[in-house]
Formats: sequence, structure tokens, C-alpha cells
Amino acid sequence: MAQYLTYEQYREWGGTMDEAAFVPAEIRARARVDALTQGRVGRMASVPEQVRAAMLEIIRVDGVFSPAAQAEAPVAVSFNTDGYAESYGSARDRTACAERELNRSVLTLLDGVTDDAGVPLCFAGVMAAG
Repeated sequence: MAQYLTYEQYREWGGTMDEAAFVPAEIRARARVDALTQGRVGRMASVPEQVRAAMLEIIRVDGVFSPAAQAEAPVAVSFNTDGYAESYGSARDRTACAERELNRSVLTLLDGVTDDAGVPLCFAGVMAAG
């Protein structure tokens, strides 16, 4: 299975980036889904809607918090004027926090979804022989 979310589906669900930017974004999102599901989605006959929703969420968040996005639009992390200073943490901290929350969101979206063999997509343990 090549893509989990096509450009047409992305646009139908409200995506706004152009197709040239979408291609690498979809690849990064698919890699995250594969990491969180041990590659189960890629072995399925069809992609569940919940996976497409997770892909859309990953692409949306990655567009704001990825290292590339941070480099293009760096966030001020400190402010200092006449002895008054404010600091809000580093861009790296914001990115790490966003990634943790994104993984949690994706796992929530995929909770209860099973692959073609009935194994939960997010199952990471050992199944007992039955």
C-alpha cells in the first residue's frame, strides 16, 4: 500500500497545502503511523478512516512544530528589556511536547481499530496463544 492518505482525501478533509508540500508531509506522517502501529496498516487491504484522520492530524501538527517549520518560523523563546526578562522554553522543548501530545492523539484516534487479522493497530505487547 503506497499512501494512507491521498492528496484528494487530504483536500476533501480541509487540507490546504499544495501537492508538492503534501508528498513529503504524507511520507513523514505515514512513518509516524507505522512506528506507532508496528507497520500493521501497511499490511491491510484498505486504510481505515481513523488512520486517515490520524494522518491529517499528524500533517497539521507537523506543519507547525516540525524542526523544518521551527527553522522557517522560529518562535521567540526569551525577551529582555531594561532588566525585565521573560522566557518560555526552547523551540526544542515545544517540539518535543508537541510530539508527545501528537502521539497520544494518534493513539487515541486509533484506539479500538484492528488490522485485518483482528489485532489492535496500537497493540505493542505479546498475544497469548489461544
